[in-house]
Amino acid sequence: MKWSSYQNLRVPNFSVHALCAVLAEADLDWCAALANADIDPDAVDRQRGTIPAQKELAFQLEFVALTQNRIDLWLRAARAYTTSTSGARGMALATAPTVAAWAKAASATDYSPGMLEISPLQSPNGTVIGIQFSYPDLPEELIPFSVYRDLCATTRSLSWLYDAPFPFTCVEIPILELAPEAASFVTSPIECGSEALRFWWDPAVSTREFPYGNAFQHAAWVQADTQILDTFRATGDWPDTVTKAVKAAPELNRMLANAATALRVSPRTLQRKLELVGRDFAEVRDEALKDVASDLLSNSDHPVSHISCVLGYADPASFTIAFKRWTGTSPTAFRAASRYRARAS
Repeated sequence: MKWSSYQNLRVPNFSVHALCAVLAEADLDWCAALANADIDPDAVDRQRGTIPAQKELAFQLEFVALTQNRIDLWLRAARAYTTSTSGARGMALATAPTVAAWAKAASATDYSPGMLEISPLQSPNGTVIGIQFSYPDLPEELIPFSVYRDLCATTRSLSWLYDAPFPFTCVEIPILELAPEAASFVTSPIECGSEALRFWWDPAVSTREFPYGNAFQHAAWVQADTQILDTFRATGDWPDTVTKAVKAAPELNRMLANAATALRVSPRTLQRKLELVGRDFAEVRDEALKDVASDLLSNSDHPVSHISCVLGYADPASFTIAFKRWTGTSPTAFRAASRYRARAS
């Protein structure tokens, strides 16, 4: 998936929850990792909870930094990734009637966890003979962990659907050496040092039916997943659009109705478009107001009372309460710290 779409998503909390559990079992500081990624601990255990995708990525970086090539912990984390963690797409994979249908469903999305891109490998006549995982936008330090995660999750899922060890003919790995404990997941030859993670199989395997597949259910889940994708693509970058509208006239567009008027949509439509990408108007507005206030406090001599009026607050006390909620400090303390940093630099 592309960074431009990933950064506007909220994702299920399954991934962070699983990684926290691994860190806790290994007696590693998962609380500090959450704090460094700016994730509320309550959001990790909340049923049907979601987390901003950017924060999920930040937490994965914290996880990798703490585990430092502990392949055993990476594999333990990988075992927690199942098709159920991917919502409608996961159910589309779980009900695939054939290997080819599974590969098509797996590669039909652009919002996979961890910013990976999935594409089928095809023969000259169009037969699916494998699947490829690549990581074009992923931070380099996350690639080894992601490879182990996807190697484990893919081999386990396909073997479960196949009801036997899946007959790969070859697996290519984009790292220089694969740990022995991970190599046991694959019975086929393994080639290291490739440009992407690739799973190859015989063309005849693609048409073989999965014993637990269900074509009717699969079609329904593919349709549901497609609707999610189409809806997301149709929204555009509404959080950024709202942010720009609020910053352009914070005293007016801090209200939903005014912002909607400025953007030529109804308040209900604007709220719905934001909800489709996991955002809320109040959340986006507060982020924009915080940016404006921080800039004015850092780069101007306007008194707090004036900045309060610019942002549309009725009195400085209300602005101070809001600013403390956004940043954890008062406007005057923030200005003093900002000027101290400026002098020091």
